[in-house]
Amino acid sequence: MWKNPIVALLAGALLGFVTGYMVGQGQPLPAPAPAPAAVNPHAGVPGAPPLGGTGAMPPAATMPDQQLTQQLRDLEALLVKDPDNYDHLVRAGNTLYDMNSYARAIDYYERARRIKDGSADVDTDLGVCYRETGNAQKAVELFTRAAALAPTHWQSRFNLLVVNLFDLGDLAAAERQVAELRKLDVKAPGFPDLAMFEKEIASRRAAKPTPAR
Repeated sequence: MWKNPIVALLAGALLGFVTGYMVGQGQPLPAPAPAPAAVNPHAGVPGAPPLGGTGAMPPAATMPDQQLTQQLRDLEALLVKDPDNYDHLVRAGNTLYDMNSYARAIDYYERARRIKDGSADVDTDLGVCYRETGNAQKAVELFTRAAALAPTHWQSRFNLLVVNLFDLGDLAAAERQVAELRKLDVKAPGFPDLAMFEKEIASRRAAKPTPAR
C-alpha cells in the first residue's frame, strides 16, 4: 500500500511485499493468500524529494492499529511456543512493518533469514526497513540480492532506483536501474512511469557543476 500520499508521481516510495494481514483469534494463524505479482500490497518510505508533476498516489486502506496490535500479540504468543517458525517470524515482521515499527521488524526478518534465506520478497521488505532506519547502503545490498534471486522482480529494481537516486545521489546507478526496468517490459498495474525518473536524473545531472579544466 502507498503509506503516504505524496504530491508528486511516485515520489520516492519504495515497494514491499508484506502480506501479513490475518488477524489472530487465539489460534494458529492460517497462511495468508499470496499477493498477486502485479499488485503492490505494501510500500513506504515517505520523505524522498519529489519528482516533477502534479499527480498523487491515493492512500490505500490500512488495518486499524488495534487489529495490527492484536495480530502481533497472537504471533508473539505462537513464537513463544515455536520460536523458530519461519512463517510466524516473517508475519511478525510484516505486521511491524505495517505499524511503521521498522527497527523491530528488522529483528524478526533477520531471525527468519537465519532459518531460511533466499526470498526476494523478504529481502525487499527488509531493505525497506533498513532504508527507513537510515541505512541506505544495507537497503541497496538487499534490493540487489532480491533482484539477483528473482530477475523479473521489478519492485526490488525500482527500490534500487529510488535509493540510488534520492538517498545516495548515484545517478549512474539510477540510470542502470531504469535501463534494467525497461528491459523487463512490465505491464503490471502500479509500474512506475520511468520517463519521470529519467527526467529527474537528467535534471540532477544538468544541475551538477562542470569540473574546472
